[in-house]
Amino acid sequence: METVIIGLPSSGKTTIFNALTGRAAPVGDFSAAGRQVHLADVPVPDARIDRLSDLYQPKKTTYASVLFRDPPLAYQENGGLSPAGLGEVRKADAVTVVIRTFENESVPHPLRDMNPLRDLRTVLDSLVFADYEVAEKRLARLEKEAKRDGREYQVLKTVVERLGAGQLLGRGFFSTEDEKLFSGFAFLTAKPLVAVLNDGERSVDHAAVEAEAHAKGIAVFSIRGDLEAEIAQLEASEQAEFLKDLGASEPAKHRFLKHVYAHLDLLSFLTAGDPEVRAWSIRRGTTASRGAGTIHTDLEKGFIRAEVAWWEDLLACGGWPEAKKANKVRLEGRDYVLADGDVILVRFNV
Repeated sequence: METVIIGLPSSGKTTIFNALTGRAAPVGDFSAAGRQVHLADVPVPDARIDRLSDLYQPKKTTYASVLFRDPPLAYQENGGLSPAGLGEVRKADAVTVVIRTFENESVPHPLRDMNPLRDLRTVLDSLVFADYEVAEKRLARLEKEAKRDGREYQVLKTVVERLGAGQLLGRGFFSTEDEKLFSGFAFLTAKPLVAVLNDGERSVDHAAVEAEAHAKGIAVFSIRGDLEAEIAQLEASEQAEFLKDLGASEPAKHRFLKHVYAHLDLLSFLTAGDPEVRAWSIRRGTTASRGAGTIHTDLEKGFIRAEVAWWEDLLACGGWPEAKKANKVRLEGRDYVLADGDVILVRFNV
């Protein structure tokens, strides 16, 4: 899974990137010119993988991971994001919007005064306008080609009307059938959104921005970005004491990943054996055949059935052969819906 981090100048988006990844990317350069994208692949902590690895002692242990992307962004005169600069954002599965909620005279706000609610609206308006441009151009082309009777045209009309009214498309806007049809558009406002409220030593009230974000279906995650970025640079053994002072029991990246997984309805099924123990991230409701496809496309194409065991049963029995003898392994068909913590072995034929 990939999430891209965006925000207005001086919101601290690279500081948040560092806090959530443990990287030390340089901060303070708000211009897109000359700056490269910051990338970090962060493993998702999973005690189940740890325990299964202890059992199998595999050659390789692989956790599910989230790719964080902090791209250079282009801004308009009104402070909003330039539609032309949002191409990088469209590639992501989710969008993390950093909202500044701290005061600091040495880092002046580009819009002069502090107003987190205005900042959120400014970013969201930028996403809405960028989507509107894409949808309107495609709609105009379909009209020119006299293709008004198709499903694409009818849905795009609704898209343009909604965006034209300044509204996000929102998760769930497209039906399952339409998701495939419109996947190539990569509409920004149809992606899962997370608002990260970047606090500081002098925090401003952010009740209003939280309320609006929740009303729009946007998850909210508050963080003391400057301190968490510094803590993330320390050795794991040294972090606990500093996190305790912040009232946190684990690093920001772990808290954020749990938050995102819950908001995006993500879960992990597992594969386990001597070669590798691995977690695979999927959306809740994914079938066994589709889950097999996340491992390899051939497994989905040639799917016959899956052997499924609950991870705790597999541990208690001591492995697949023992779990089978104890009747803890069952055979499931292609339409079986995978559960969080299922360990599967796919039978297939291509």
